[in-house]
Amino acid sequence: MKAVQTAPSRQRSPEKLKQLSRQEEVLVCMYSGLPEPPTLNAMLVLSDYFGSVTMLRNNLDFPAASYPLTPRLQEVGSRCDVKTAASRGTAWKLGRFAKYCLALFRALRTGKYRLVVIHDYLGLLAWWLVKNAAGYKGLVWFNSYDVIDMENVPMNRFSLMRMVVRNHEKLFGELDFFSLPAAEREPYYPCDRVKKATFVIPNFPSLTFYKSFYKPKNLEDQNPVKLIYQGALGPGHGYESIIGILHHKVAGRPLHLVLKGWIDPAYKEQLLRLAEEKGVADKLSFHGFSLYRSVPELAASCTIGLAIFTKQDVMNKTLGTASNKIYEYAAVGLPVVLFDTPHFRQYLEKWDWAYFTDLSAESLLEVIAEILKDYPHNSRAAHESFRQEFNFEKVFEPALATVLEAMYPQLHVKG
Repeated sequence: MKAVQTAPSRQRSPEKLKQLSRQEEVLVCMYSGLPEPPTLNAMLVLSDYFGSVTMLRNNLDFPAASYPLTPRLQEVGSRCDVKTAASRGTAWKLGRFAKYCLALFRALRTGKYRLVVIHDYLGLLAWWLVKNAAGYKGLVWFNSYDVIDMENVPMNRFSLMRMVVRNHEKLFGELDFFSLPAAEREPYYPCDRVKKATFVIPNFPSLTFYKSFYKPKNLEDQNPVKLIYQGALGPGHGYESIIGILHHKVAGRPLHLVLKGWIDPAYKEQLLRLAEEKGVADKLSFHGFSLYRSVPELAASCTIGLAIFTKQDVMNKTLGTASNKIYEYAAVGLPVVLFDTPHFRQYLEKWDWAYFTDLSAESLLEVIAEILKDYPHNSRAAHESFRQEFNFEKVFEPALATVLEAMYPQLHVKG
């Protein structure tokens, strides 16, 4: 099996590589879902290296203003929101996918792309189906957010994802490069089939994007103490336990829970009822899905970031470097509370700004009190760790340099 890399192994001429890549166009492909922070960050860095970044995607509702830097967009099909698309029948879904395959075929047929970067499985399937007919001769790089978890996410036997599963090894055998956000997920992919290199690229936030959102934080400004969880909102993140302590004060300060992101209406009602029962309805607020820049804006106004994951499936057990929210909190100077597991302690125990809870009321209150004891230090330490260690550019650019080296082998410098 090829070694998983986090940095290139050969010396090179970085400025020359960048100079040559500025003459190139790169194609980014995505079919299912909406662009998440790792995709947005990748396009932000790619735009600094390539003359043009084109994104070919299924036209699911995602405003252009959601991109930190809007690429050249080629969106296939009439605009449709994710839930509506998921509820449509098989014939509609196959027809929509066929349109995407045709658009990708035409894009590859132009011959102007020497690199295609794919950010989801159905985008990869589309590329695999049309690449030969289109005569594509360039490099392909597949980045995967999530493993295929057949046990916890059952699939219809007539679905497109079933086709991916049936051809998993063949798909990987056509890849030049593959990247994933956590080394622990490598066994779930046939990485030995990848032609050139596999990279671990953690889901860290971008320095370029996040630098304008940080301001030094003082405890005097933190009244009430705002605890924020951002991301998809569902069971398994300890909200119920936190609602149970919102009637307390810590260091003389009241508590408030901020939930930011998509939530099923029924689950939202369940949490609101619980807050009513506990007499803390005024200490719980919801902020729905919105433009990406609103995420750090809201987090920067809060006190403590919550990154609690209690589920035991593959995805939740391998989040040490894959959970972007942990490092997004740090980027804006928020100390972070995590569920106390060996996995999270392995990755984060040594950092001053990382704290652990078992979700008991006693544990939660003790952790919050500890954070507040030296809040300015904890906040500064979190941001400094982001600047020095946990930023996307630091982990993505070495991998990109290896890809560019493969595009321009004449620039190899012997060590």
